[in-house]
Amino acid sequence: MIELYYEPVQMEPLFIDGSRPAYGALIGQAHELSEASACFDASMAPLTARSLSELVAGMNCYYSNLIEGHHTLPFEIEQALHNLKKTDIKSLASAHIEADQWAQTQSVNRDSILPFALETHRRFCEQLPSDLLVLKDGSSMIPGKFRMREVQVGRHLAPKADKLDRFLDRFATAYGGYLGKAKLGGIHKLEAILATFVAHHRFVWIHPFPDGNGRVSRILLDAMLRECGVNQASLWSMSRGFAKTAEEYKSMLAEADQPRMGDLDGRGNLSEKALIVFCDYAMKTAIDQTKFMAQMFALDKFKSRAEHFFRTVRFDLKPESFYLYLQAFTNGEFERMEAGRITGLPERTARNVLNQLIQEGFLVSDTPKGKVRVGFPVHALGSLLPNLYPAGDVDFVR
Repeated sequence: MIELYYEPVQMEPLFIDGSRPAYGALIGQAHELSEASACFDASMAPLTARSLSELVAGMNCYYSNLIEGHHTLPFEIEQALHNLKKTDIKSLASAHIEADQWAQTQSVNRDSILPFALETHRRFCEQLPSDLLVLKDGSSMIPGKFRMREVQVGRHLAPKADKLDRFLDRFATAYGGYLGKAKLGGIHKLEAILATFVAHHRFVWIHPFPDGNGRVSRILLDAMLRECGVNQASLWSMSRGFAKTAEEYKSMLAEADQPRMGDLDGRGNLSEKALIVFCDYAMKTAIDQTKFMAQMFALDKFKSRAEHFFRTVRFDLKPESFYLYLQAFTNGEFERMEAGRITGLPERTARNVLNQLIQEGFLVSDTPKGKVRVGFPVHALGSLLPNLYPAGDVDFVR
């Protein structure tokens, strides 16, 4: 039997409160996530973190699209990152990256959370080729507009379109309230982190757009976590974790759609047990991704992989290339004139080595003669940063 949803009370519970048996364990996971993320953020030089966040924007694009059944190759994403401000060519890769990078500059609160979702949807959809805006009934989706028709996803019939504003207002009030308290720290911050994962399900459950809800919901999840002080530098990808366990992710979202299963399943209309299971899974996934990236970028391990790469894999480059790359990674940036001092090579030779690294994307700069910082070109990721992407996709270069 498909249940019809007319009133916001029908999406209760909106949180796992302190009286519930699972509360303590979930808050403990929120604390572990907060600590792991803060330690990782603190370990990176700010400009190295900036380069890494650009790489993570590409990962978000790849994995969020993969969850939705679209396979965008890493080299296509790299091209989109480079050409975002230089071309009007529309693609699924450029659409996601443009929306995600905009979102990283925004703050999310009670008043802005719904405008944020609308603007994210608009920016994403306006960058799509026109054929990707066509809905199943043949009509075209309007970017940045909430739906005005009924939708069903699997067994779940989303709230009535003419009542959608009431559900969204309740969503904004409830979860904007938790975000507003996050900066108080302590238990308020931990509860806001937990509420963010509950909100992720409830947003998908409301299904406010005709299409694109999954991608928008994951960008919103990242933004809400940043508002809670988690992954503020955008150094790891929630979407990668969900994509690695995509069937589990989709199944648990669907299970949390279900009505309450008896008197022992909470006090709200929807299943509290299933919501708890989803939040437990999602926070464990977030912790796993944080620790994965922290280990990947631990200085001793990164240094070992970089040295092997520049002295063994890329034997066509001078081995002193390693010193320049490591200097940029550890310090964040350096002046171009320092290349000779760092490598111990004659000035002209050092300049040639530096230019080769810039040409290939190992070093990047905001201006033609400015300081250089570390880069993470796709063609080298298989060796420098293994397992960020599936090996076959990284090796595929046009």
